[in-house]
Amino acid sequence: MKIIEEVKDFTINYYEANVSSLLNYHSIEHTRLVADVSERIAEAEKLDDTKKSIVVVAAWFHDIGHAVSLKDHETESCKIAKQFLSEKGMDEAFMAEVEKCICSTKMGAPKNTLLEEILGDADHAHAGMDNFMEISNLLRKEMCNFVERKCSKLDYWKQTLEFILDVKFYTEYAKTNFEPVRIQNIKRVEKRIKKLSVEKASELPKNAPRSTARGIETMFRLTARNQINLSSIADNKANIMLTINAVLVSVLMSTSALTLRTSEQNFLVPGMVLLIGCLISLIFAILSVIPKFGTGNYSNEDFKKRKLNLLFFGNFFKMPYETYEKGVKDMMNDYDYLYGTLTKDQYNLGKVLAKKYKLLRYSYNVFMISFVSAVITFLVVYVSKM
Repeated sequence: MKIIEEVKDFTINYYEANVSSLLNYHSIEHTRLVADVSERIAEAEKLDDTKKSIVVVAAWFHDIGHAVSLKDHETESCKIAKQFLSEKGMDEAFMAEVEKCICSTKMGAPKNTLLEEILGDADHAHAGMDNFMEISNLLRKEMCNFVERKCSKLDYWKQTLEFILDVKFYTEYAKTNFEPVRIQNIKRVEKRIKKLSVEKASELPKNAPRSTARGIETMFRLTARNQINLSSIADNKANIMLTINAVLVSVLMSTSALTLRTSEQNFLVPGMVLLIGCLISLIFAILSVIPKFGTGNYSNEDFKKRKLNLLFFGNFFKMPYETYEKGVKDMMNDYDYLYGTLTKDQYNLGKVLAKKYKLLRYSYNVFMISFVSAVITFLVVYVSKM
């Protein structure tokens, strides 16, 4: 259709006039590639002229918003596309489909239609091409042109590995033509990462201090997991004691063990000992599993001085979401505040766990002593009356 040629000419001129030369990857060449692949896939899928025009037009416009914004370029691309297509007299339905396709190219966005799948495959087609490493170097060069996006070579290729592993092709054309090469490119990236890791290791002084960052995260993760497991074990033990003691108390109270005639009172004292012991043991078991949480009350002073543990629901369940969100963001941006909160949370979990196990210990000890005492008392009474 004529509209494709008009969009192509407009986009090429727009890039030359407005898009920064610092965008080595998101250049007109990338857009040409995406538009070309979109057209090829559309033909392979045997789309009609209207649908083919939608996806190819969206391909030409999908990255043009970089001239306005690097962070939200999809939105800006939609605005530019809508303005141009409106001037060309395209109907609302056509423009709406183009906008949907452009928005679907956002990282992580779902692909809900065949047109969106086609454009998604075209946008990621370089992942399944032989020159993937060269194209990726262009993106690395582009990132280095912007201070906020800079990262080391090793970190960049690790991010690239995550990207190419997450790439999923939807159309049969892409699966047939790009997927096999993508698998090979994954191996190339892994090889590059291995080489850079070796080079980085050789550059470090032999006695250089080792970073503990990863160890800290592992420590908190393992400690939290262990505490959760221990708490689960404690709850299971408490359930055992609750069940046993409840059954024994019910049996003792429903039978004649405590209401025997005088001639059969050799069962009375042991029954009383066991009943009292079971009741005490039951109380300790219940105390160990009673849910405990805070009041949810907080003062602005505590919030400002960062005395609240925002990782524990008992401290924030009455807090407005805006206040909680601000507090969490402040915590994430402050190293000492974040790790201080994590440390405090682990400490408080440990205190609660210790109290729970202490009560369980009392429950088990009382049950053991009362049970043994009841048996011994019964034997003494029985032997004395022989």
